[in-house]
Amino acid sequence: MRVAASLLIALRYLFGVGLGKGARIRSAVLIVALSLVPLVVVLQVADGMIAGITARFIEAGTYHAQAVMSPRLSANEIEVLRREALDVSGVRTVSVERQGLGLLQTPTGRSGVTVRAVSPELYREDLGFAKYVEVREGAFDLDEANSIVIGVDLASRFDLSVGDNVRIVTVRPSPAGGFLPRPASFVVKGVVATGYQELDRLWVFIPFERGLALLSEGVAHQILGVKVDEPFEIPNPLYSPNAVLHGIAGVLGVETESSSSTALSKIANRLGTDVRVFSWYQLEQSRYVSFQTTKNLLIFIMFLIVCVAAVNVSSALVLMVLEKEHEIAILKSTGASPRGIVLIFLFAGFVSGVFGAMLGMAVGILAAININTVLRLIELAVNGVVYLSSLFAAPFVGRRFSSVELLTAEFYLEEIPIALQPAELILAAVLTVLLSTLASYFPARRAGAIRPIEVIRRY
Repeated sequence: MRVAASLLIALRYLFGVGLGKGARIRSAVLIVALSLVPLVVVLQVADGMIAGITARFIEAGTYHAQAVMSPRLSANEIEVLRREALDVSGVRTVSVERQGLGLLQTPTGRSGVTVRAVSPELYREDLGFAKYVEVREGAFDLDEANSIVIGVDLASRFDLSVGDNVRIVTVRPSPAGGFLPRPASFVVKGVVATGYQELDRLWVFIPFERGLALLSEGVAHQILGVKVDEPFEIPNPLYSPNAVLHGIAGVLGVETESSSSTALSKIANRLGTDVRVFSWYQLEQSRYVSFQTTKNLLIFIMFLIVCVAAVNVSSALVLMVLEKEHEIAILKSTGASPRGIVLIFLFAGFVSGVFGAMLGMAVGILAAININTVLRLIELAVNGVVYLSSLFAAPFVGRRFSSVELLTAEFYLEEIPIALQPAELILAAVLTVLLSTLASYFPARRAGAIRPIEVIRRY
């Protein structure tokens, strides 16, 4: 029996005309497709959320890379190094920053803060920083030595607004050992929000020149914040858009160094051994690994659903074998080989997987692309139910209606950025087809073992 004949018979069993003919297997195909939809949505939405959160953090916080310098360098020496780094091809901006810990004192209380001494031109020159750091009040103005910009959570907590006076207390090493307090007065020029509550309650920004004097060598570190053209091309095995391709290339021993990673290497070479360069992934690796672990767990759960759907294909084929026993017996009695009969049902499982994967991928991609619209519709529906419930419950509990928001700045994203990853989608489709084919092996084997003489005797 030829392979083409086995394929044609499998297609007739699946899509043949007649009452109830192939209905069970077509239902199994639909189940495979429906099981694949949440897997595709989780893959793309998780990637989008991780990329969105990562982009916000590296633009507003860690930069794309940091060149850590000695805190003993003068302003002129730092400027020379900054220009050296800025001359490297692929580098967009290079910002100087000095960081340290301090105590914010206000008329209504005090709180520990992270003091970021940055260039007054940072908000105007670094478009990525300006995109993710929203000015809620005043301006990001550090032109005067006593200027300070604070996070929105600090402003709310201590009832601060533009024009208020605050003090920052830092420490400096004393000649006798230990530390001495160093207070400094500032005027609030702006209130900003980064989208991270934990950072909005920690960060304060002061002019870089003032930071050189206020943040002592032993309690501060000094960096050059580097922004490159393609930050996600910097080696990061988890979130790079080409991570799968980089991984395959690494197994094959092929070099796939990007222009952005080359830029970091050149910066390290230019600035010398006294300056250490770290990528955004190296700076916050534990954070990004936790993101990926959560994503992998969700994918595993969704993949189990696909496995269950593949079992449905196997069950449908078992019933099909029982229904087609008489036809199988006739085929065998006319010269069809057991191998040809096995191929019929293997092809049936394969074709079921292909059609299920195609339908599931189409619906899943459509849902993923429109996930923000879907979430808004869910918000409207939930808020409608909550509002109606509050109207009926108000006379008894006296509670007011409060709207539900699925995505807010408190969760780091107000909208999920979607960027389809072809490699992941292809892998999901291939695994779905493979599972459906494997699930059809046992029914196919049973069909191949049917003995025509026994079937004919029963009929």
